Amino acid sequence: MSGPGADAAAPSDGAEQLRAYREAARRRLRERVGAIARGPVRAPLADVLRDHALVHLPPAAAARLRLVHPSWARVLASPLFAVAHAAAPRRGSGLFVAAAPDDPGLLFLPLDAADTVPSPPLAFLPASSPPAVLSSSHGVACCFSPADDAYFVCNPATGSWEGVPCPPCRITWPRPAIVVVFDASVYNFGGDFTLVCAFESAPGSGIYCFAVFTSVTGAWWVADAVAPAEGLIPASGVAAGGVAWWRTTIGTAVGYSPATGRVELAVCPGDSAHWEIGSAAGRLHCAVLAADDVVVFRLDGHGGCWEVAATVSVAEILQQRRPWQPDSSSDEEAGNRAEQDRTGAITAAAGRFRMPRDDVRLLPFQGTEVEVVLLAGRRVVAFDTARRRRREALLPEQPAGADWGAAAYAVHTNTLAQVARVVLMEPPDDQEVASPS
Repeated sequence: MSGPGADAAAPSDGAEQLRAYREAARRRLRERVGAIARGPVRAPLADVLRDHALVHLPPAAAARLRLVHPSWARVLASPLFAVAHAAAPRRGSGLFVAAAPDDPGLLFLPLDAADTVPSPPLAFLPASSPPAVLSSSHGVACCFSPADDAYFVCNPATGSWEGVPCPPCRITWPRPAIVVVFDASVYNFGGDFTLVCAFESAPGSGIYCFAVFTSVTGAWWVADAVAPAEGLIPASGVAAGGVAWWRTTIGTAVGYSPATGRVELAVCPGDSAHWEIGSAAGRLHCAVLAADDVVVFRLDGHGGCWEVAATVSVAEILQQRRPWQPDSSSDEEAGNRAEQDRTGAITAAAGRFRMPRDDVRLLPFQGTEVEVVLLAGRRVVAFDTARRRRREALLPEQPAGADWGAAAYAVHTNTLAQVARVVLMEPPDDQEVASPS
């Protein structure tokens, strides 16, 4: 039907449809709001803290909260909580250090007073003397007892441990070059781990092979890959992105991936006499001492090239607190002085602070963020390059014959990570004679 009446009715029909659509939208919105209002009451603060904050606490602090409520004790005792705790982002807790190669003492130097381990000498291990901590990853450490010729994988924060057999190659140096690779993702429910041992194919050859042990197989095997790594430094081992890395005395870093079986090589981007490697956010980093600055580089996983991640002056890292404290005359004046302390004090200190490079040593580092760790005398200072904050610890007086500057340091992060049970298996037939004579 056509005509003036039909044309006049069309706009009216469109307006009715628009009103109907809007009313339906309002009705759906009212239903959703009503459903939310009829939902469960908002969780109490105690439950929010239990479910979302406990996972970020150091293990020692979390253990003290077991008595708050039975529900907190159940959460803290859950294996799922241990997995989540290991996967949560956190920074390095401290460093294991032996006073001297022939000294049986083992120290743990915490960078935060609340983030320590119950037994720094790792007395829970069945060893006749305190072992050496070879490497650590996400709270899981690999230890070696020279007196017993025994290897252990343990969690120093919880005291759990597993014994592992010796590698199929006899170690000819005092400290084996073993790196523990631990997957801290939420999918590693069993706490499975991998050990990678680098050893020279023949004494003095400079060619290194790699032996691999996994908690799943319960046996060592020797990989087919080899790498030129003259002067490999056993104590420099670190895990980054599932790859075991070491420094060498010729200014290179060599890595082996047990997942892919590939060898990776990287050349020091600066003065190889003053550099250290570490792990940050799952990627390999290195810190280089250049003149009065520390430059941190990040390894590009695609091209194997280094890119600058941060630069910080040694003067800023080792800056002492100003001798004066702000007056309480006004908040504005205190704020002005705080600003002067952040800016002008560092510039002034740079002019009067001149510590020779030989008196400053870079130490290994690990964590979610880049944190440069320096040893100056007995001071160990960890500097967060993003937040410009420092943590500091003081080594004890050096025992007779000890040299903190030459000691071996193993960086460690406390977590509640579980350590998988190991069922030892016999090595393959073709691996029984893998050890060099």
